[in-house]
Amino acid sequence: MPEDIQEQEKIRSADEVARRCLVLYAVIAAGHGEPRGELVSWLQREKLWDSVSPQELSFLQSDAPTQKQLVNATWRAEALAPLLWSLGLVSELPTPTGLYDVQVLRRVLPPLAGPVAEWLAAAHLRSDSEIRDANESVYQIHWAVRDAQLFSRPVPHGYHPGVVQERHYALNWLIGYCGQDWDEISTDT
Repeated sequence: MPEDIQEQEKIRSADEVARRCLVLYAVIAAGHGEPRGELVSWLQREKLWDSVSPQELSFLQSDAPTQKQLVNATWRAEALAPLLWSLGLVSELPTPTGLYDVQVLRRVLPPLAGPVAEWLAAAHLRSDSEIRDANESVYQIHWAVRDAQLFSRPVPHGYHPGVVQERHYALNWLIGYCGQDWDEISTDT
């Protein structure tokens, strides 16, 4: 990778990744029907509110979220998985052929609406090379999925397009792809 691009694509800090994980945890919970007001209070009380993206803020503060917002929120579990992997909290990312086990995610996160300071303080990232390798791997998988879709061929290896998309999204954010913020991440192939 050219040096100027790598400088622009700086891997996020462990603290920033951990905060993003907790925000996604709240978003996913809201998508599954947990009271959004309580989740907002938790994010504010735990000083995570500044880590909420504008789209997440709109969803969490909405009086009547759309069906699309609710579905998108639940899909974020697939983005949360690689971020937790990057923190070493899950040992490996399974091949993206099916939905990630949400119970695994819940086991490595602090209790929803509970204190998070210790969990945040313990956050540390895998090596840059592991993270970049995971990003390259999901990029190649996403390219294969899109190529198959473009040419009306079966998706190879049973890859799940939605899972691949969410993982690519999260890993691109993690590596600081093009300096984009969470709501603007592109997953070009």
